[in-house]
Amino acid sequence: MTKSRARVLALALVALALLNPVSAMGGKEEVPQKIKVVSQMFYDPVQQQYIKEQVLPKFKAETGIDVELQVVANASELYKTLQAQKETGKWTTDVLIAHDSAAVTAVKEYQAVQAYEKTPAGTYITQFDDNFVQGGKRYFVPLQADVYLTIANRKALPYLAKLGYDINKLTWAQMAEWVNLIKKETGSPRYVFPALAGKFATYEFNSVQLSYGAPYVPVFNTPAAMGAFKVIASMKEGILPSSPTIDFPTAALVTEDAWITVFHQAYANASFSQAPDKFVVAPVPIGGSGKRGTIIGGHGIGIVAGSSNKAAAAKFVEFFLRDDILYSVMRNTGPWIPSKAEVTSKLKDDPADSIMKMGLATLTGPTLIDRVRVAEFQDWGQVKKLYEEVIGDILAGKEMTQEYLDLKQADLEKLRIK
Repeated sequence: MTKSRARVLALALVALALLNPVSAMGGKEEVPQKIKVVSQMFYDPVQQQYIKEQVLPKFKAETGIDVELQVVANASELYKTLQAQKETGKWTTDVLIAHDSAAVTAVKEYQAVQAYEKTPAGTYITQFDDNFVQGGKRYFVPLQADVYLTIANRKALPYLAKLGYDINKLTWAQMAEWVNLIKKETGSPRYVFPALAGKFATYEFNSVQLSYGAPYVPVFNTPAAMGAFKVIASMKEGILPSSPTIDFPTAALVTEDAWITVFHQAYANASFSQAPDKFVVAPVPIGGSGKRGTIIGGHGIGIVAGSSNKAAAAKFVEFFLRDDILYSVMRNTGPWIPSKAEVTSKLKDDPADSIMKMGLATLTGPTLIDRVRVAEFQDWGQVKKLYEEVIGDILAGKEMTQEYLDLKQADLEKLRIK
């Protein structure tokens, strides 16, 4: 065989191998790479469905990489997952989407996340960087933020007009007047304060406390804290007595048992987007400080230090933070406040985008904000229980005295990690 013929035959075999690796090389076709994402986001089944059916298939179509999504309901479940992998040294997780309150623990205690050598392109919000950036290194890139908003049935607005108040400039004292007037004139309480055990009462109270000037929450016995408790107590007659049995306000708003609430933006949207002609959405009320207050939450995305698929994980992070993908995820699983200026600058005026814009205005405006401080307490569930006891006592008519609140503060201090 001549050298030229041999060269031609070799090239033909190479071409055959590229076209059909199984038959040409006698081996098995390479299985597409797969990564695993563990996430504290998307705990709602509808959110998970959207990610699994609309987002992950698009990533696979673009990259050939499969993604397994595991959603954990809270920080405790996340830590159990990380602890098991740390103990065995076998890291099966490649990408971590963590709440900002869990970020420091994930990095320091579990050494689960590697620092980014280069932050993915974009102009990101910075409200969570004291957790996402540690020792001068970035471990998580922000994905989203969320705040509290006011939502009201339009049936409630004539009573507000009687008082001469503007829902977009409402104070908490005016909110109390409003809900009390509705109760007086209709005979029914129409404000829902969702306070089912283990849920949101802490964050609702914390938002009011911040607006009264609390520099730190949770807290019970400072003047700012007392101002918040007293203003809620002043609207007791206008609050649904069943509030301690309610986790989300959406059902009560739909049935019109409730007309007004201040709650998490995603659940404000659940009512507003379905019936924008029936509801109005506004910023949270202004407190005694002259400013609004809200608890904020946020999630970030990081690459697991022990991952054996870091290149694929990096591709997923880049994909998830891409403007079109980030927008679709924020809009369809929240809506949340997108973490990138490049996305927020393109928001429109439909219901979901309006919620995102109002959330962004609250986050970046003259608002006193703070975050969930799970890592500072031995048992966050017990912290929540203290606030749930307060709303129960308020609805039962108990006076918010300094002595009462000092006792709650003492119980809170017992839960603090020394």
